Amino acid sequence: MRSIRPVSPRRLTALISTLIFLDMITWLAAVPLVPVWQKQYDLSDEQSGVVLGVYSFAVLLFAIPAGFLSDRLGARRLTLIGATLFIFAAPAIALADSFWLIVAVRIAQGACSAITWSAGLAWLAGAVGDDYRPRGLSIANATATVGTIAGPLLGGPIVSLVGIGTAFSVLGALVAVVVLWALFEPGGATRVGQHEERQSPFVSLQRAARPGLIQLGFVAIAFVSLMMAALQLLAPLHLDAAGLSSAAIGWIFTAGSIMSVLAILTVARLGRRLNQTRALVLLPPLCGTLVVLMLVPLGVPWYVLLLVAAMCLSAPIFTIAYASCADGARREKIGEGGVFGMLNAVWGVGSLLAPIIAGFVSEQGPTWVTYVLVGVLSVVAMLILRRSAATVGLAESTAP
Repeated sequence: MRSIRPVSPRRLTALISTLIFLDMITWLAAVPLVPVWQKQYDLSDEQSGVVLGVYSFAVLLFAIPAGFLSDRLGARRLTLIGATLFIFAAPAIALADSFWLIVAVRIAQGACSAITWSAGLAWLAGAVGDDYRPRGLSIANATATVGTIAGPLLGGPIVSLVGIGTAFSVLGALVAVVVLWALFEPGGATRVGQHEERQSPFVSLQRAARPGLIQLGFVAIAFVSLMMAALQLLAPLHLDAAGLSSAAIGWIFTAGSIMSVLAILTVARLGRRLNQTRALVLLPPLCGTLVVLMLVPLGVPWYVLLLVAAMCLSAPIFTIAYASCADGARREKIGEGGVFGMLNAVWGVGSLLAPIIAGFVSEQGPTWVTYVLVGVLSVVAMLILRRSAATVGLAESTAP
């Protein structure tokens, strides 16, 4: 079904933002459930890392194909396919009663996520006007952060209250309602002439990897995905060992997400007064410093304070990185779906490797090694980002 109504930027932004919101709920609901699964199904720390990381593996696997397919087959069509599959994948986690079944469901959910973040954002970016595009992408990313509030809340307090079956069945029903809504929204059609002027996937990958606006976004997202994925495993296990319940862990991550929303709103309010390139250079080392300080043994309140602060400072990185990549895509003549697919794949690599490595280190030796590695990576990211920022500044100063 295709609507003949004109595209409403606000309505389309609300639609894509809702899909992203539900996706983030599904992803992060697993965080407070990790200790529960460990006790019920006797999962090791390494297996728990796999459960968290395999979602990102699916994003990594499907993000780039979904992005380039959305540029050629139509972002709207691919988004509808992914959202329909999501109706069944979201509540399936309630039926998984073993390590391998949990892994299989998380792969399916991650595949749907890859389509939403690649084709869905491409639908939004391609269907709205140039003036509204940055605002729409910012709203979508802000909504994702709101989803990080509801995700731990769903997996922690709500599951504890009503049970995992009821909680995730309601989630699946909400996805079905959004799919019905999407059937009546226009835009996102393939524009052959536009794509003939753009680069091939191979050339697009080459151009995206060189210093510039796209590389700024890629490196920033790579670091923040590594950091947050590691904390999503280490923090719940640390707090559980300290005697906190699954519900309490969920509330802590919810508090961090609330602060993250406030940080994004602050960045959005600053607008052009904020030097976004400089912010991308400075935020990673600040986040890395907070993570290293979590090793100081001053008790649970100190640990929680630093965890929430790290979440707060990392949130604007997502918003700024997507805007940077969108601008870079237009400069390099790369389709919106293609660049978002590559960006999501970068996120997938970090989110896949970090919990697996953190789980292995936790199983084999001292966990402090992972915290220190995050600090070292933040410095490496800053050095690469400074080089890209210098390239961007040179290009802008020499532009006619």
